[in-house]
Amino acid sequence: MTSYESIKNSIVLDFEEYIEEEGLNVAQVAAKTLEEDWRIVNVSLFTKTLYFVSIAMESLKYKEIADFVNSKLANYLENITFEETVEKHDVEQLLQDIHICKELINKNNYDIRETSDSTKARVEYILSLKID
Repeated sequence: MTSYESIKNSIVLDFEEYIEEEGLNVAQVAAKTLEEDWRIVNVSLFTKTLYFVSIAMESLKYKEIADFVNSKLANYLENITFEETVEKHDVEQLLQDIHICKELINKNNYDIRETSDSTKARVEYILSLKID
């Protein structure tokens, strides 16, 4: 399994590269990140939660969040128990990020970026893929 730090850093770099260098918006970056990393995202509840929380936190730096992230985020923000194979330190860091993310969401200082039905369907499909 990939570590907390490497996933978190990868998401931060994706946002920097895709928004600042390629001019994508947060919804496009979120969808592209999930699509490119689907094999890691779908490994476990831990990695799915980490991706959604990290994408949400990075999105909120830009004062908006994709509708498909926002609609699923509440479920991931309630996760407190993860697979036993995850390092305790990684779980502690994720739980800290969940707390921070909840605080950011509660500030209501952001817009929800609407996406097309096809984008939402694509993300659902990506999240449903099984790892071999």
